[in-house]
Amino acid sequence: MKWVKLPKYCELSGDTANAVHARRKKGLWLDGVHCQVRNHTLWINIEAVEKWVENGLLSSRKA
Repeated sequence: MKWVKLPKYCELSGDTANAVHARRKKGLWLDGVHCQVRNHTLWINIEAVEKWVENGLLSSRKA
C-alpha cells in the first residue's frame, strides 16, 4: 500500500501528527510527493517518506 491516512502512518511509524505537520510546514515534506489532502483527510505516501528517510541517512553518513 502506497498511501495511508495520517493516523495509520503514525501508528506504523511512531511519528506524531504534530511532527508530520511540522515537516509539511517547514517544506521538508511536499504536498503531492510525501503527502496530500483529499476530502479533508491527510494521506501519507509511505514510499516517498521511506526514500526521504534513506536520503537523510545517506547524507548524514557522508558528513
